[in-house]
Amino acid sequence: MIPAYAPGEYLWALRCWRPLRVGDVIVLSDPSDSTRELIKRVVRVTGRDLWVEGDNTGASRDSREFGVVPRRDARFLVVPKR
Repeated sequence: MIPAYAPGEYLWALRCWRPLRVGDVIVLSDPSDSTRELIKRVVRVTGRDLWVEGDNTGASRDSREFGVVPRRDARFLVVPKR
């Protein structure tokens, strides 16, 4: 998620308590490896599915590679920096 978040940076993330919106940054289960988590930005919400992308599009694994993500896979909502 460079440039928004750097590797090793601490983040505040809360359980999703509200409907997700375009622009939200979320923590989700990696669709190809359930033992890993990814941090991605929501770029489209369609019903119960999300389209997510990383901010560094040249080096990001995201919906362009693995498709839409079920809403239930969004585990946490990252609290924006102040």
